[in-house]
Amino acid sequence: MKTEYTGIRRSAASVGITSLVLIFVMLCLLTFSVLSLVSARADLRLSQRSAARTSAYYDAENRASDILLSVIENTEACLAEAGGSEAAFCAEIRERLDGQDGILFTDEHTLCYEVPLESEQLLCVSLELSFSPYEDGCHYRILEWRTESVHEWETDEPLPLLDQETLSDMLLED
Repeated sequence: MKTEYTGIRRSAASVGITSLVLIFVMLCLLTFSVLSLVSARADLRLSQRSAARTSAYYDAENRASDILLSVIENTEACLAEAGGSEAAFCAEIRERLDGQDGILFTDEHTLCYEVPLESEQLLCVSLELSFSPYEDGCHYRILEWRTESVHEWETDEPLPLLDQETLSDMLLED
C-alpha cells in the first residue's frame, strides 16, 4: 500500500519572500535601535553640559551672595560707628570695602564686584549704599545682578560681493 502525502506544499518562492521580509524587518529594527542609541547619547551629553552650567552659575551666585552679606555686615558696622554723619559713613564704608573681594566703588554710594562664572563669563553685581534706609528698611539696593561674557568676539571674513562698479561692467559687456 502506498500512502499519498496530501499536505500543503510550499514553493521555494514563498519561503524566499518570507525570509526577505524577515531580513528587512530585522534591518529596520537594527537601524531604529542605532538611531535611538545615538539620540540618547546626544541627549546625555547635552544634559551633562546643562547641569555643569547650572552648577557653575549657582556656585558663582553663592559666592556673590557671600560678598553681599559681607557688604551688609560692614554697612551695619559703619552705621554704628558713623554717629549720625553721612560723610563719616561714606568715608568709613569706602575704607572698609574698597578692594576687598574685588569690590570697586564707581562713585560715592555705588559699588560693584565681579565673580567668575565660567572660563569666559562673569557674574556682575552692582549695589547702591545709602546712609538712610530704603523703603524695605535696608541700607543697600541691588542695581544689577547679571552674567556677562568676556569672550573676545571676532568678526568673520567678509564675503566677496558684487559692488556697483563690477555690476555695471557686467551689464555693459552684453
